[in-house]
Amino acid sequence: MSRSTHSPNLHPGLPREALRRPFFFPSPFFSWTGIVLDLRVVRNYHGAISILRFTARIPHPIRSSLSIKHSDSGHTKRLPILIHPPAPLLPWFVALFFKEEIKDPRSNYEVVQGPLLLGLFAAAAQATPTSNCKCYPGESCWPAQSKWNELKTSVGGRLSTVAGANDPAKCAEVTAKWNDPDWVASLGTWPMLPFWSNSTCYPSNSGSCTSDCKQGVVPTYVIKATKVADIQAGVKFANKYNLRLIIRNTGHDFMGRSTGYGALVINTWRLKDITLHSSWSSPGSTYTGKAVTAGAGVMIHELYSKVWAANQDVLAGECPTVGVAGGYVQGGGQGPLSGIYGLASDNALQFTAVLADGSVVTANHRSATDLFWALKGGGPGTFAVVTSVTFKTFNRVQVSGMSLNIVGSGDTFWEGYRIWHTFGPELVKHGIYVWYAASEGNIIAQPFVAPGKTKAQLEAIVQPMLNSLTAANVTYTASPVQTFPNFGTLYNEMWFTAYHAANGQAGFGGRLISLTDAVNNGDNIVAAFREVLAKYPAVGFGGHLVNPGNAVPDPNQELSAVHPVFRKTADVLVYLYFLEDCLSASRRAEGDINEPNWQNAFWGNKVYPKLLKIKEKYDPNRTFWVKSTPGSEKWKLVNERLCKA
Repeated sequence: MSRSTHSPNLHPGLPREALRRPFFFPSPFFSWTGIVLDLRVVRNYHGAISILRFTARIPHPIRSSLSIKHSDSGHTKRLPILIHPPAPLLPWFVALFFKEEIKDPRSNYEVVQGPLLLGLFAAAAQATPTSNCKCYPGESCWPAQSKWNELKTSVGGRLSTVAGANDPAKCAEVTAKWNDPDWVASLGTWPMLPFWSNSTCYPSNSGSCTSDCKQGVVPTYVIKATKVADIQAGVKFANKYNLRLIIRNTGHDFMGRSTGYGALVINTWRLKDITLHSSWSSPGSTYTGKAVTAGAGVMIHELYSKVWAANQDVLAGECPTVGVAGGYVQGGGQGPLSGIYGLASDNALQFTAVLADGSVVTANHRSATDLFWALKGGGPGTFAVVTSVTFKTFNRVQVSGMSLNIVGSGDTFWEGYRIWHTFGPELVKHGIYVWYAASEGNIIAQPFVAPGKTKAQLEAIVQPMLNSLTAANVTYTASPVQTFPNFGTLYNEMWFTAYHAANGQAGFGGRLISLTDAVNNGDNIVAAFREVLAKYPAVGFGGHLVNPGNAVPDPNQELSAVHPVFRKTADVLVYLYFLEDCLSASRRAEGDINEPNWQNAFWGNKVYPKLLKIKEKYDPNRTFWVKSTPGSEKWKLVNERLCKA
């Protein structure tokens, strides 16, 4: 039933579309009634007032008002309400007044009195205020406390509400461990970059930040899962009550996707089992070598320790506190040994996961093969909740390494930057990996990782670059080349870990610089770096000189669901915008690193359509929504609320 075009808009403050939001009773006996019910909060980020709109289809116009009270000042406002009927129907409806505490957590106003439309069936009172959105605290659809208690029982007491990180009772611990990434990873919902929590709940002695702790955009509940059944219970609960669901492992998602307002979080960090396999066999796979299975919560340093103790290597990243089964492998995952072993996703043999309906699946070369492919680079947390992953392991090889530090100013420094960066294609074609950080006047490249290369071989490879730096009068320091018996020894002795800390404030972005661009446009690329740093002194560059396609080309993207350029890179570039410690809500957008046309930028026009089909197959109702991942364009965040686009 549509609204009559002749019905006047008797309340010009309410748009006509506000009077046409369909709602159906959740009862099969009354589903035909077609009542329109809309109770909404319209919030002004900067402003002083929140307006609640309540409209419904009834036989006759009802004029009333709504009282709201400011929670701090006690100031009360009275807002007019019009309930306008477009056509006669169901004359048995009556308007009643009620007094109830309905508080929008993002607003300073709360309802103290207002109308509630009741019908023949009490379910009308349970209408979701915004049917196109997920359900949020303060709405009538939000689960009663008794339901949360039932969920808590079903997960063995591992459900808890989320408080700020600076619990006064734990102030000393928080202050001492604020920058410890292992400690932050152990928290239920806290991101490694507090920028993404809107910088709420800083310790009182941290910079100039307030010690006043509000919920902000920090999620509402978290399940700290210790077994797969906990994850299943959380997924089913989120489905039943239409809740936003977030999967959080270590909090390393630098796009802020492991936190969100009003969400139920499933935290997988406590799934720590690691199993070594002396030989691996799975249906459909020809691989019969050694392998390792890691639970969803296993971090890179934990995986390395276990595998190295068995005198094996595994392809993983350089940051020790990243979770291997989360966004790392689900984003492809490059690492120091990628020049000889490809991507982490190339070496994944099997996943176990919980699907959107709560069932458990094993995905490998024979079972759920499309999902297996999608989990290998197709995006984090969007297809299923990964509970474990199995990787190939390798016999250890000798590794040579060195470091390089270029300093200076003006044209001479930037000539050094140009020489070093344009030499990248020569390095990566030998399977070499280089971690680096760069800012105006300083480049730290440590370490160079040359698997399988002797001291003499690495020296011969880098000498032309060093000769060019010397000839250009660039100031630099190069450490002597060392050869180590294995990668683990180099990692423990040479890795530069100054940036492996939590609770820094930076916005992140990145680009894959292809071998072709590095060769043909290398000078222009470095000139662009210089222009950016001159204009934005708070920006820094970093990244990894690496080409995962050097030994594993995968030209048809059959092994992993990654962008084809990932196989032809000279530099996996990361850029950072360093921010002040405290950010207000109005500043939050400045650090938003949303990528325009992300579908093509992240996966390309051949891989993305395949991923979208797999998303539709396994999660058609978007139980899992992760920003800038396949299928996420059908939903959007509106004032931190997840709604259909």
